[in-house]
Amino acid sequence: MRSPFIPRTTRFRRHERRPHEERGQALVEFALVLPLLLFIVLGIIDLGKAFGYKNDETNLANEAARAAAVNQCPGGCLNISDWIISQAPSELKKGKVGGSIHTGLDDARAIIFTFPAGSTKHCIGDPVKVTVKVDYNWLNFLTVGGVFPSIGTDITGSATMRLEHSYMNDSSIDKYTASGTISGTCTS
Repeated sequence: MRSPFIPRTTRFRRHERRPHEERGQALVEFALVLPLLLFIVLGIIDLGKAFGYKNDETNLANEAARAAAVNQCPGGCLNISDWIISQAPSELKKGKVGGSIHTGLDDARAIIFTFPAGSTKHCIGDPVKVTVKVDYNWLNFLTVGGVFPSIGTDITGSATMRLEHSYMNDSSIDKYTASGTISGTCTS
């Protein structure tokens, strides 16, 4: 039987050195996983930014619907749409984000006043709906260098309120222009 205190041979010493030769393995694995990890983290940040835009647009639609319901432009302005654009955060106002084409609130189709179905004469008590829509480019940081094409989605906020002042379809009286209006007179 061999004694446990026998000196090791060179064959065993070669196996001892092997773990020291793998020092860079963790660094290589980290370098392989880092792009995916950054993509996920930046994607989560971008999703949070999109939800912030959605909340801002819903708030703007609420303010516009209230102003349209009473047919008053806050602060004595001439047009509710222009006032809403002035109240919006700067990123929603812009026409370009990150060098790619982006539809901001300055586009004529961004703020829409409509009367839902069933409201024919647009009298007191009829609903008015305001929709605020902005195009949002997902993961815009990837499109800056032309790495990937832009993937855009419309983010929309809307609000509906009842009219407290009849809509006359007259730009000198009404502080907003509603689409799809039908002329008629109210019997109030």
